[in-house]
Amino acid sequence: MHVAQSLDGKISLPGDRVLLSSPEGLAVAHRARAANQAVLIGSVTARLDDPRLTVRECDGPQPRRVVLASSLDVRPSLRLFQSGPGVLIIGAEERASPQAVRDLEGTGAAVRLVPASKEGLVSLCEALAAIVAWGVERLLVEGGARVLTAFLRERLIDEATLEITPRWLGAAGLSAIGDLGHGDIRLLDPQVQRAGESVIVRGRLAY
Repeated sequence: MHVAQSLDGKISLPGDRVLLSSPEGLAVAHRARAANQAVLIGSVTARLDDPRLTVRECDGPQPRRVVLASSLDVRPSLRLFQSGPGVLIIGAEERASPQAVRDLEGTGAAVRLVPASKEGLVSLCEALAAIVAWGVERLLVEGGARVLTAFLRERLIDEATLEITPRWLGAAGLSAIGDLGHGDIRLLDPQVQRAGESVIVRGRLAY
């Protein structure tokens, strides 16, 4: 996983897209995209940020793009559907309408429906199985908060990179990580480096 956050662990403000990464931190994020076969986000991030999920700040191959969208509530006009090596949208069975499937397939994207979790969201284990079947074995998870929290809660993240920017967003900010539902998670042998005005912390996870 890769996430850019403020000093107080926030990633955005309500209703406002906040660019936290420094130029050097953005290059780190794009190198991570180039090093993975695909990059994954959730439907909220897709709708609010409209990211391209491409490699632009460094040389390297373009990743495929994966969006978790339980009810397939993803606009076909989003930039991630533009030219690239492929898009996979994963929805939850019984929550996605046939029309939504047709609309997204009309963009050239692949659509897979998997069983839902007990919360009615996409089952992450089933989603990962669909991603592997799509030909991806190394996946970068970028978020947002619900996706990052779910992957950590289910102990599905192997390595984490955090860009910590010298800003506070305060109580109104959206926390990068929510309730993990179990004991603490540790970053083993963390490596720390400067990236412009930001600090990059990375390491393997121990659950």
